[in-house]
Amino acid sequence: DVYYFSRIFKKHVGISPIQYQRKMREEAKTEDRPLVISESSIGRRWKSGYIDYENHYQYIDGGSTPMKRRKTSSSMIMVALLSITMLLAACSSGTATTPAAGEGTGASSNNSSTAVSSDTGSQTNKDNETRTVSTVKGDVVVPANPKRVVVLYLQGDVVALGIKPIATSEVFNGAAYKSELEGVNSLGTWFEPNPEAVIDLDPDLIIVPSEETYTLLKDIAPTVYIPYEKMTTEERLQSIASIFGKEQEAETLINNLNSKVEESKQTLADAGILDKTVSIVEGGLKGMVVVESKQYGRGSQALYEYLGMKAPEVVQKKIDVVSEAGGSNLSMEVLPEYIGDYVFRSVYEGADNLTDDPIWSSIPAVKEGRLIEIDFDFFYYSDIYSINKQLDFVVEKLLAAPRAQ
Repeated sequence: DVYYFSRIFKKHVGISPIQYQRKMREEAKTEDRPLVISESSIGRRWKSGYIDYENHYQYIDGGSTPMKRRKTSSSMIMVALLSITMLLAACSSGTATTPAAGEGTGASSNNSSTAVSSDTGSQTNKDNETRTVSTVKGDVVVPANPKRVVVLYLQGDVVALGIKPIATSEVFNGAAYKSELEGVNSLGTWFEPNPEAVIDLDPDLIIVPSEETYTLLKDIAPTVYIPYEKMTTEERLQSIASIFGKEQEAETLINNLNSKVEESKQTLADAGILDKTVSIVEGGLKGMVVVESKQYGRGSQALYEYLGMKAPEVVQKKIDVVSEAGGSNLSMEVLPEYIGDYVFRSVYEGADNLTDDPIWSSIPAVKEGRLIEIDFDFFYYSDIYSINKQLDFVVEKLLAAPRAQ
């Protein structure tokens, strides 16, 4: 998949695809990237949220195509002039630009706030209607009431806080919060945004999840880098909340999630399900990836982290020691040894139909109706909005399945 590809590319070439792209453009060469996404790759994910945001196994047909079309010299000159104009304007004013009233939907808070984690905190300047946010990149002065917010990948947490951005990176159709972003501009994949498109949107605040995207966009508008891979879901939400002065809203969301988790665990315990084993798989006839981490997505956060359910011993041993996304790609012949009392299978458009496979059909959990199919898009994210919806789904499906003995 593209996220995994980006990491492996950097490992072998020494620079990221974006940096390679710039280098090749300078040398007047054309770069190609494969569009067929592997069904068996396993990408690394963030610590305890689900910003795996990048383990998609769906196929996209079409050979290869240039990474980005080269702009004409005139258009590049215009972009350069626009950038210089924006820089001069920022230098002359000394304060953040105040957007036109009524544009977008932003947070409203002029109260002073303090750091909520080691990575991000904030302090409000009431006179200038700005807020100083402490980040791993240093202090960043942002509007106290931003109206034109651009966010990459972290949109689920932003939406949960009641903020509607003007643009975000691509959101899969089955995402829990998809309907909340109707009419919002899409900027494509989160790890390769188009700076020119962002400039055209005239944002007053940008939130990014990686070093590369921070470097790419930081000169366009106040930009806050959230190092999601080093944060739990709760830490990430608190950090984002500090940008908008919405710490109290974040605390309420976290408390509500914790209450839901405890109620869900009690419901499953009363039904005799909580102590049963659960497996999560993804793949098809040629092989299955068995999830061996609490940080892999595909329901691993909801099942293993929040509900505290266990996998079969051979899988649980790895879950207990793996702190990042992890899984094993297994043949169908050995797969039954890794399947618990219940099995969740991540599916997507074009996934193999396993109904006629004798090995798959003979697995007790499958044979006895305790197979639960989960939509890849819906379980791809680990923001607090998505985790809430995933917990509802998981509990409902487990209660509806035949009981394991």
